[in-house]
Amino acid sequence: VMYSIYRDTDAKYVFFATKNGTVKKTSLEEYVKTKRKTGVAAINLREGDALSSVNLIKDEDIVMLTKNGMAIRFNSNEVAASSRATIGIKGIELKADDEVVSVMTVRHNDDALAVFTGRGMGKKFPVSELPVNHRAGKGLIVYKPTGVTGDVVAGTLVSDEDSILIVSKSTSICISATEIPQQSRVSLGNQLIKATDVTTVSKV
Repeated sequence: VMYSIYRDTDAKYVFFATKNGTVKKTSLEEYVKTKRKTGVAAINLREGDALSSVNLIKDEDIVMLTKNGMAIRFNSNEVAASSRATIGIKGIELKADDEVVSVMTVRHNDDALAVFTGRGMGKKFPVSELPVNHRAGKGLIVYKPTGVTGDVVAGTLVSDEDSILIVSKSTSICISATEIPQQSRVSLGNQLIKATDVTTVSKV
């Protein structure tokens, strides 16, 4: 996972999330003041876990999205700051066959949460429809994957002026956020790219 830090950022913390639902935040100063060419330990991981996402935050809400279409929103202040060499705490309660695919920082409550699947389906709904709960809960269903849609592979918070790059192993497409249909939390969305192996989605 790679994250670019702007020189004028006002973020205070680095927020880590793992595939198994663990979250951790650490003061940004612990990383930017380090001058070692070989790098430093950023987070300790349990066996079988892997880093899923890194975000820079102050005190915003966090949204965690899973491949089975569950999402949870909680305030990042529920996660106490800890040192670099720590494991973290539970952010979302996952079923055995689920994992975290995206973690987003809510900076504008009028943004929409866009959800994308491995077979090129996508939709969005107002992030304000996702209630703020406490961390470590199971979250709410925001997508019901099927064999036709494939698992949820990514999510991002968008506004109408954003452009979205959808990438599969064989092709890619850049679309306006306005082309993502706004639908209910339980709808399947529309086909946004003709692919069966979408891997990444990002704002450009």
